[in-house]
Amino acid sequence: MIGPETREFVTELALRDVQAVGRPYRYLEGRAVPYDTWANVGWFLEQHRYGSFKRTTNGRSGNKLPLLLFHDNKSFPIGHAEAWSHPDDGLHGVWKLNDSAEAQRAAHAADNGDLVGLSIGFADASAPLWEEGDPFSDDPDQFPKVTRVESRLLEVSMTPTPAFAEAGVTMVRSAACRPAPPRRAVDHWREIAEALRSG
Repeated sequence: MIGPETREFVTELALRDVQAVGRPYRYLEGRAVPYDTWANVGWFLEQHRYGSFKRTTNGRSGNKLPLLLFHDNKSFPIGHAEAWSHPDDGLHGVWKLNDSAEAQRAAHAADNGDLVGLSIGFADASAPLWEEGDPFSDDPDQFPKVTRVESRLLEVSMTPTPAFAEAGVTMVRSAACRPAPPRRAVDHWREIAEALRSG
């Protein structure tokens, strides 16, 4: 009688950089910029009019816009835009993250609440509306003001210090899509019964 066969497998375990932060993160969601909200950007106040980015984020022109870290356009992006929406409170986006160590580290930091700000790089697509003011005033409300009527979005960046406090990451996901809604209990038991019938 021949005894039981024993097989031995030897393999190597290689840890990749993207595994250093745990699970791979796939998607980032958030508000890139609020609409009709003033921000102090130095010697003047700035706001973006509702819908000012609609033209440049619709269709092909808005697809694949880069997601950067700290507006660093000399480094590889950490992801790209996949979807845009324009509710009343601002320009919202969904970005697909790549598997680079930088992207995964940034997503991990966002998931932990350490890097949750978003900031935009843009160019005016129409003449902005300026209001006079005193750039040297002690009261920021007296600063000059500019309203961006229509702008071309160039990129969105993750940053710890966004110009607009209301701009930021709202969700970091590892799944490609949102969880499916819960199934009805009867459907669950029907599947079990079918599985038992089929052996």
